[in-house]
Amino acid sequence: MIEAIFWISTVIVLYIYWGYGAVLTLLPARDGTRAPARKPGRPPSVTVLVTAFNEADVIESKIQNILEQDYPADKLELLVASDMSTDGTDDIVSRHEDERVRLFRPAHSKGKTDTQNQAIRLARGEIIIFTDAETRFDTEFIKATVEHYNNPAVGGTVGKLLFVSEGSDNSHISDNQGAYWKYELRLRSEESRLGILAVASGACMSVRKSLFVPMNPAFGEDCVVPLDVVQAGRLWVYVPDAVAYDRMASDSAGEFRARVRMTLRNWQGTWAYPGLLNPVRNPGYAWALWSHKILRWLSPFFIIISVVTALFLAGRSGLYATAATGLTALVAAAAFGWLADRKNMKVPSVIGSVYSFALANAGFLVGVTRAILGSQITRYGR
Repeated sequence: MIEAIFWISTVIVLYIYWGYGAVLTLLPARDGTRAPARKPGRPPSVTVLVTAFNEADVIESKIQNILEQDYPADKLELLVASDMSTDGTDDIVSRHEDERVRLFRPAHSKGKTDTQNQAIRLARGEIIIFTDAETRFDTEFIKATVEHYNNPAVGGTVGKLLFVSEGSDNSHISDNQGAYWKYELRLRSEESRLGILAVASGACMSVRKSLFVPMNPAFGEDCVVPLDVVQAGRLWVYVPDAVAYDRMASDSAGEFRARVRMTLRNWQGTWAYPGLLNPVRNPGYAWALWSHKILRWLSPFFIIISVVTALFLAGRSGLYATAATGLTALVAAAAFGWLADRKNMKVPSVIGSVYSFALANAGFLVGVTRAILGSQITRYGR
């Protein structure tokens, strides 16, 4: 029984972080997922929605980044939804002379998602682009995003989000975005090609306003908006030409907190769509959601089981002894990476990668546990 538990948990971990992606690449593309050639005539109107809380240091730069987009000025609106900011963010936005820039401040708010719900009711654009105050778009981000709405089957899109280190700029983007994020982007590309994509990054996603459904304030837009779109029978598409840049967390503690928040909100949000998780009703989306989201969030539990059972079985054969040694070495590397991070020491890249992987899984573990215990976050990011 213990051997069976070891092999089942180990195979599941290998499937989550390698096997699922490998299977995706073997499957043929779904017809109708690509955007047709650009139609003649005027492009659709667009509202870029920036939900901000105390972003006075960056909001002016964000406004300029959007106004410099290669998109018709009369079709572009920037709506800054201030989630009860207290640092002068509202004053900076309201003083702006460009009539395309609008400020929305709710009379009351239950947090980021509730503010978004209220703001979208006032949005003028046919297409809503969600983004954050610190995110920066390539000049042609909106053009690349909107082009896919030529396909009536497309209900929403997500761009290609790249991360910069603190204090760097777009010209110094590292080719190595990290194995974890590279794998994530590859999964999105393959799922989009197959017509089963239903995940997004809230910093660079868009949706037809006609398909937007007011969200539960406890859930995140990056989780439920794609699920609402595919539940309505439309496609959610990954657009690698729509490039956005965001900053990495300044420290591991910040990264851990962000991972916990994301996991908690998205775990609860995903389970609110049982029909999409049902393989009988929606085999493609169910497979993708279970493999890409649910099992990944559960991966730390399977990893712990693999380590414990390998140690228990180590004395039975050389195979299990080798497995126990390897897994113990990975745990030790993660622990050393944590210690080095606290001491601000440089470590070999392989140890840094193991530590980053362990940090992400620690966030999954805490986030799922808190979600199961009924914890909720509405004041997101505070």
